[in-house]
Amino acid sequence: MMNRCYIYYILGRLVQVLGVLLIVPVIVGIFYNNGFRVLLSFGISILICILVGGFISRKEPEDKEFYAHEGLVLVALAWFVLPFFGAFPFVISGAIPNFIDAYFESVSGFTTTGASMIGSSMHVLPESLLFWRSFTLLIGGMGMLVFIIYIIPNFGAKGVYIMRAELPGPVFGKVESRVSKSILILYLIYLSMTLILAILIFLGGVPFFESLLISMGAAATGGFNIHPDSISFYNSPYLEILLSISMFIFGMSFDFFYLVFVGKIRQVLKSEELKWYTGIVIICTLFITINIYPVYGNIGMALKNAFFNVTSVSSTTAYTNSNIALWPVASHIVLLFLMFVGAMSGSTTSGLKVVRISVFIKSIRQEVRRMISPSRVLPITYDNKQLDTSILRSINFYLLTYMGVFSVVLLLVSFDTKSFAGAFNAVISSLSNIGASLDLLGSGGEYIKLSGFSKILLS
Repeated sequence: MMNRCYIYYILGRLVQVLGVLLIVPVIVGIFYNNGFRVLLSFGISILICILVGGFISRKEPEDKEFYAHEGLVLVALAWFVLPFFGAFPFVISGAIPNFIDAYFESVSGFTTTGASMIGSSMHVLPESLLFWRSFTLLIGGMGMLVFIIYIIPNFGAKGVYIMRAELPGPVFGKVESRVSKSILILYLIYLSMTLILAILIFLGGVPFFESLLISMGAAATGGFNIHPDSISFYNSPYLEILLSISMFIFGMSFDFFYLVFVGKIRQVLKSEELKWYTGIVIICTLFITINIYPVYGNIGMALKNAFFNVTSVSSTTAYTNSNIALWPVASHIVLLFLMFVGAMSGSTTSGLKVVRISVFIKSIRQEVRRMISPSRVLPITYDNKQLDTSILRSINFYLLTYMGVFSVVLLLVSFDTKSFAGAFNAVISSLSNIGASLDLLGSGGEYIKLSGFSKILLS
């Protein structure tokens, strides 16, 4: 029997924590003198979160049994509940009066998607709302539920069920030993890398506040834009190269950051998924560089733009530094492929994940070998470990489900758009959490034009 009381208790605590985190944009608003209405919107939102969260978690349950199905239900509910409360500042302040639009914006932030309802007026929003918009990326990036494991006393090994539900990718090893020992270190590493990136961006001539927002978008691989022209607004090769490298790094598993922190760099370099990920980025970058060279007539410019957009798409950050509508169709197809694939498991990126694609390719190769020579078929291995049939089955099921959901949602959204390109771009951007700033098919990428039904569906 499911322990509903404990699930509600944790959800209540999560909402309370969200209320505390809303204090940060209030400080930003006071510093930038954003005005009474904006500050009041955050104050009301904080009060709602504290009161509602306190009411839900008013009584700590005696029964604290917590298993895998509770973990899955808790994670699913949290992704509905947190964006709901996170939307209040947008609505109350009047920045996004329509609650459905505000909820879409909030979901986009917490899920690190980066799609926006604000459109070209984003740069005129008050600083506190701009900060909250990007801060939701950071909060969702590491996972509020992982944070709650750390702050709830005596949660213990039960946290593994939340960790398994939160980790974006198949887990081949054990995560039990990491639950209580590494969460705080991971958060410190994550925040430190974000701050270091912000400082490096600032040294490139970008105002510090904008540097901080850009770094949060890159670290969370969410990429909320603060200018309609995205990164190309700054016309800075230094910034583009810095972000290219950063987006590639943040597309890696958080486990790697922890292993580097404890001095186990060799273990990182042995990772098979890292080799696949690096290989995909290099091959796609070289292909696009050659393909777009005639557009720029300069190999350095072509390489810079190719590397930036490959890392931007593969990490599902979706920052842009050039008008890719001018690129040949072959480059568009490569970028579409990367939108589906994403980056590494255990990162904040979305998509199918490199590990699933690589294992699927190995499965195909095994089946071909089985047809040619049944007696010489070898087991599928990953990182020198033989994969169980249950893992292979779950990966194949995930891929099939992903494409099934994509097809169904594409069909439903197609009734609300004037072109296949518009529907395709909206669905793949939302499903792969890559936002709307990368409009490969020239559909405009304006979610605001969609109906309420489509907005809720894509949320």
